[in-house]
Amino acid sequence: MTNTYKTQFPPRFHFLFCTSTDSHTQLAMKIFVTGPTGFIGRTTVDALLSSGYTVLGLARSQKAETSLGAKGVQVISGGLEDLDALRKGASESDGVLHLGFIHSYTGFKSSLEIDRNASAAMLDVLKGTNKPFINVTITQFLEEGHPAADEDSPYTKRTGYPFDRGLNEKAVLEYSTSGVRAMSVRVGTVHGKGDLGFIPYIVHVEKDHGSAIYIGKGDNVWTAVNVSDAASFFLLLLEKGRAGKTYNAVAENVSIKSIAETIGRKYGLQVKSVSEKEGAEVFGFLAPLTTDDNRVSSEKSKKELGWVVKGEGLLDDIRKYY
Repeated sequence: MTNTYKTQFPPRFHFLFCTSTDSHTQLAMKIFVTGPTGFIGRTTVDALLSSGYTVLGLARSQKAETSLGAKGVQVISGGLEDLDALRKGASESDGVLHLGFIHSYTGFKSSLEIDRNASAAMLDVLKGTNKPFINVTITQFLEEGHPAADEDSPYTKRTGYPFDRGLNEKAVLEYSTSGVRAMSVRVGTVHGKGDLGFIPYIVHVEKDHGSAIYIGKGDNVWTAVNVSDAASFFLLLLEKGRAGKTYNAVAENVSIKSIAETIGRKYGLQVKSVSEKEGAEVFGFLAPLTTDDNRVSSEKSKKELGWVVKGEGLLDDIRKYY
């Protein structure tokens, strides 16, 4: 059941709530979240709840259901391949935050297909409602810009992992012409306590290798954003995001060399430059991303949404958590 509140919400939440015949009662907006127990999802769900939203979460295990229930989150059982569950979640909510994605290098084509079908199932339900649908994706499929790619930069011409995720973003945004407030946000490398993604992987392989490495000069960059700042970005999109628009949630651009140096100092590893061949052997599937210059700006998004970066930077978080 949708929660009711008899309190005055801050001005920035006024339009999110439907006033009933009782002028003192307002109904909280319910958001369906995929991936609600993942690294990004946990922080985002907490932010939604603390901001007065009701959350409906997709849970693929009993453990996930228990974790969400303990927070007061409503639950729908299922995963990203359970299209009926996704349709049900979207139909019962006032908007969708699509955080879930099956991250698999060897099964990347399958992951893309699952994501595309999952998004379409939810978006078809939302047609004609003008409800928000937020697609969360990566920055790597943007064409390299000078000095940086931005929200309006073209897609890269490269194909394969991970660049083809841009195709799914395009498919989502097409629904903005069908009465859905469909938006897409590209996040940088999301970091913070509890992260199990790219940075922990790099730390692991470099410790095994016995040295902290970077390829060539190492002056190419990764985009980065603290998990708390990513969550605040999503909430702003629910409030202010526009149909058919793309947004960049990037707090900083961090050089690959500085990442290696920070890891090296923390674990007492030699820091050195290596060839692309050696880098590929050490980094494996992640090697292409360690040679990219993924320099991305979020200035347009900051200006439009009023997003303010408050969380720790990537290098500080490496020193603390990785």
